[in-house]
Amino acid sequence: MHIFGRHRRIATILCLIPAGYFLLTAIFALVHFDDFASDLPRLLRYVLGPLAIAALLVGCAWLLSPDNALTMGITACSILAGMFMFEGYMRWHNLPQRMGLAGIVDGGTDLERYGGAMPPAYTIKALNAKLGTETLADAVLAGTPGAEMLLCSRMGVPVTTRIDSYGFRNPQPETDAPVDLMILGDSFAEGICLDDGQHFVDQMRAGGASILNTASRGAGPLYELAVLGRYGPHFRPRITVLAFFEGNDWENLSVETEQPWLHEALAPEADFGPIELDAARRADAARIIAGWWQGTAATLEEYLSRRAYLRNFLALQETASILGLHYPKAASDNPVFEQILHRMKQIADGWQGQVVVVYIPALDQFGGVFPHGFLSAPLRENVARAAESAGLGLIDLTPTFRDYPSPLGLYAPDAHLNAEGAALAAGTIMADPLMTLP
Repeated sequence: MHIFGRHRRIATILCLIPAGYFLLTAIFALVHFDDFASDLPRLLRYVLGPLAIAALLVGCAWLLSPDNALTMGITACSILAGMFMFEGYMRWHNLPQRMGLAGIVDGGTDLERYGGAMPPAYTIKALNAKLGTETLADAVLAGTPGAEMLLCSRMGVPVTTRIDSYGFRNPQPETDAPVDLMILGDSFAEGICLDDGQHFVDQMRAGGASILNTASRGAGPLYELAVLGRYGPHFRPRITVLAFFEGNDWENLSVETEQPWLHEALAPEADFGPIELDAARRADAARIIAGWWQGTAATLEEYLSRRAYLRNFLALQETASILGLHYPKAASDNPVFEQILHRMKQIADGWQGQVVVVYIPALDQFGGVFPHGFLSAPLRENVARAAESAGLGLIDLTPTFRDYPSPLGLYAPDAHLNAEGAALAAGTIMADPLMTLP
C-alpha cells in the first residue's frame, strides 16, 4: 500500500506539471481575450485545446491505475521538456541572425561614424515621445539629413545607407518635384537590413520612375498619413503608394491612435508643419539621438530588452511557428484605418494624384507544418474593404507570394523581405495596371 500510494503521488505530480502549463496557457489567452480568443480558430488553439489537454492529464492522474498514470505523467513531462529544449535550441540558433536588427557589430567597427543618425531598432515615433511632441506641426517625421545610418548588422558586418537632404532613404542624385511615386511605409519599405539597390523600393526604380521613399521603421498608417500631409504637397507625386505590412501595421495603428498629435492628421484643417525643421528642434533631436548611442544602442542588451523573450520562450513560439500553430493576434475592426485612407485620397486630390495600397504578407502566413493562412483573411478583408470605400486601388502581394515555389525563401531570418523577396515585390507592384502613370 505504501508503494501504491507513492506511485499515485508521483504520477499525480508528473501529470499535473504539464496540465498546469496548459491551464496557464488558456488563462493567459482568456486574460488577453481580444488578441487570442476572440474568434473560433484562436479559441480552439489557445483556450479549448490547452484546457482539453489539461483535463485529459488530470483525468489520467486520478482515473488510471498508478502504473499507467505514472507512464502517462513521465511521457507528458518528457514531451514538454523536449519541446522546451528544442525551443531553446532554435532561439540560440536564430539569435546571431536576428540580433542584427539591433545593429550589433564586430568589436573593431567604429560606431561613432553613425552617431548622427537614429540607432537601429529606434524609431522616429520614439524620438517624438522623448521630445514631448504635442502638435503635428512640431513633430519630427524624418531622420537626420545627410547622416550615414546604420540600418542593421549582418553577422557582425554593418549594413548602412546615406540619408538624403530631407531625412529619408533615397539615392543620389535626389529627385525633383513633382515625382512619379511617393512611398509610405515601415521598415519593409525602408529596406531594413538590405543594401542600397536591393530593397524593393530601389528595385522599383529600375524602370526609370522618379521615386521618393519616405518609409521608416516602426511607422504605422496614421503616422504615414502625417508624412503624406507634410511632404506630399511639396513633391506632388502622381501616385502615392501606401505599403501596408500585415505583420504589425494594424497593431501600430492602435498605438498611434492614442497619440493626440498624430490624431490631428485626420482633421481637414490640419497643420502638418514645414518640411524642414527649425534649428532648435533639430538640435533637441540630435541631443536625444546622441544619448541613445551613449546608452545601450547596438548591444545585445538592447535587442533582448525590446522583445518579450521570456514570455515567448515559455509560449514555445519558435516551436509553434515551425508546426504552424503560432497564431498572430486577432485584428479587430478599426474604423480609423478607413478614415486614414479617405484622408489620404483627399490630400492627394489636391494635386490630382492617386493613392494605391500595397498589402505585404507576413512570413508567418507561409511557414509551418499545418496551414494557417486563413488567419490573415479577416485583416486582408478589412484592408480591402477600407480601400474600396475610399476609392483606392489595392495590390495584394499575398497570392503572388503564396504561388512562389518557396515563399519562405522570400524572407530573411529577421522576417523582413530579402533581396529575392524584394525583387518579386517590386516586379509585381510595377507590373500592376494601377501603377500606370497618368
